[in-house]
Amino acid sequence: MLKTSLLSLCLALSPLLCRAQTIGSWQVYPSYWIATQNLTVGSKVYGLMNGNLLCYDTDDESVRTYDCLNDLNDVHISYIAYSSEARRLLLIYDNGNFDIMDLSDNIWNLPGLKNSSLTGKTVNGVTIDGSLAYVCTDFGFLTVDMQEMVILDTYNLGMSVTGVRPEQEKTYIASNKQVYAASNSDNWHIADNWALSSDFTLADVTYAPSEYNQAGGLYWHSDQLQGLRGYHLLSDGTYEFASGPIQPNSPVRDLSYRMQYVGERLLVAGGINTDYAVYNATTAMYYEDGVWTNFDEETPAELHPEINQYNTTNLVQDPFDDTHHYASPYRTGIYEYRDTKFMGLYNYANSPIQPMSSYTGDKYYNYNCAVALQFDSEGNLWMANQNTDTIVRVLTPSGQWRALYYSEISNTQTCDDYLFTSSGVNFLNCRRNTNRGFFGFTLGGSLSSSSATSGQHILRSTIINEDGTSYAPDQFYCLTEDLDGQVWCGTNLGLFVIENPTDYFSSDFRFLQVKIARNDGSGLADYLLSGVPVTCIAVDGANRKWIGTSGNGIYLVSADGQEMLQHFQAAGSPLLSDNIQCIAIHPTSGLVMIGTDVGLCSYMADATEPEEKLSKDNVLAYPNPVPPSYTGLITIDGLTADSEVKICTSTGQLVWSGTSNGGRFTWNGCNRQGRHVSSGVYNVVASNAEGKKAIVTRIIVIK
Repeated sequence: MLKTSLLSLCLALSPLLCRAQTIGSWQVYPSYWIATQNLTVGSKVYGLMNGNLLCYDTDDESVRTYDCLNDLNDVHISYIAYSSEARRLLLIYDNGNFDIMDLSDNIWNLPGLKNSSLTGKTVNGVTIDGSLAYVCTDFGFLTVDMQEMVILDTYNLGMSVTGVRPEQEKTYIASNKQVYAASNSDNWHIADNWALSSDFTLADVTYAPSEYNQAGGLYWHSDQLQGLRGYHLLSDGTYEFASGPIQPNSPVRDLSYRMQYVGERLLVAGGINTDYAVYNATTAMYYEDGVWTNFDEETPAELHPEINQYNTTNLVQDPFDDTHHYASPYRTGIYEYRDTKFMGLYNYANSPIQPMSSYTGDKYYNYNCAVALQFDSEGNLWMANQNTDTIVRVLTPSGQWRALYYSEISNTQTCDDYLFTSSGVNFLNCRRNTNRGFFGFTLGGSLSSSSATSGQHILRSTIINEDGTSYAPDQFYCLTEDLDGQVWCGTNLGLFVIENPTDYFSSDFRFLQVKIARNDGSGLADYLLSGVPVTCIAVDGANRKWIGTSGNGIYLVSADGQEMLQHFQAAGSPLLSDNIQCIAIHPTSGLVMIGTDVGLCSYMADATEPEEKLSKDNVLAYPNPVPPSYTGLITIDGLTADSEVKICTSTGQLVWSGTSNGGRFTWNGCNRQGRHVSSGVYNVVASNAEGKKAIVTRIIVIK
């Protein structure tokens, strides 16, 4: 009876939104866009896309993707190979890790090479002979029994092997543009047993994956940016496009150098990519409503073939037009986009952007560094024209250009980001090399006036903390303003805080270095993250700091930094890598997007941006109703900052209480004694900062 009446009440309260990603859960966003290798097994085509694996079934046209969160044991696959005898695939990762997968998607891990102390573990190819796989490496090669799923032997020959060809009496290897052979009865561990051979040419032995593989009546080809595509073989020996491309919606590459949310939209600039010569990696994309949109790469390459198009360091959106964007491919000026389509290029030829002053050649178009793109609230586009006399340049909404000269940062080599604070003080982090430091400045007048540069300005290359301790960082990574107006700063020597930005220009200014008491009776304290390279900082709705590092993963600390709340590392969590490049937090869902050096992942946090006023119309509880099998957190969103929340029975008995993180409160479904509550309707009573109480929503629990 009780369950029936509760169900009726549930229907009366519908529709209620249930979020897809629960608090504390992780998600990964691999790229399945650029096709580099494939193999066919019956009706299935296994494709390697940006180092990620998918399977396309030609019978039912379904696509199955694989990732490290749900299936695989690592990230970024270098090679895939198939043994028809063992009926298993070998997946070889960049770091030397191996997975073996059968056709039912069961996976076994062989981490022996990855975990070994050998040097030169880079894999150069793989040859399958029956159930045996010969894996070529920079130190020699090793053999893997794919039937027994073990690494049989490792042959450290002290030379890079790029191919293996097993024959009945001898086995041949390719190395240093030569072919060597050893008898199958010899000890292959002895390098001298491998002698130069002329039995086969270098091409006969060197590893080369098949370009076309047949499945479903078509030949399948990995066409790089064009994806996985099927072709008909014509009578004249040419191929005719017939099917595809197979390209699941995803980021164009696993690159994420800079990210920022603009409303519900996540903008991602790919940044550094060592493969730019192959892929023309002007990686720019955005993520919104679960869909990835990649910006036009082909048009700028066609219109400007003379330009080395790579390493997009920034992507920004016009605050007054969400179809209008600018991007900064490193050293080649600024790209303008409309509806993600390329509209034009700004460089030395058609704008005041200047080429690098240290460059004396004639190809100036490849040496126009206009980076650190950022719009201000008035729609002015700021940039750093680095390696020139005048670093600070601005493009106004009317198309006018402004140049602001500051002697302290003239010819600065590497600038990353502008920060416009609520106090009116602006910052530019000059990351490394010449004139490195945090540059603070205020405008003495409007951008169009000659007095614009007459405001206060100073470059601080040395950091002195409140105790008088002096630091000289080699890398000034990031600046982020928190909800209290403080600016948190990341360097290679740790974390520092500018408590009041307006004091930055004072001769006695000191950075705050947060101290954490040891609580061991000594009365001593330690500096928060002292010596840890802090590469990025994001602030959530509860004013907590998400701190990304180089080599140490992510730290979540309380608003004042006094409490360490979480520490995520790749070894103990689904975090893809301990090298964090950027963090961005969705304003309403609390989703923490994390850009690492190997790709994107996210974590659903327990804080959101608060509402200004407490209103029942803004409050949402989920899952609601709470089903019998549910054991996770129950989330209440839409609260004001630091709301006092009480969970009560319908008769007013207190069950649970606490304080919201920003606009979010979570409840584990238990009472104060730690026991799960029984079926029923529970009132959520919240108090805002003024102490006004109200029943803001109800939660239905079904057991």
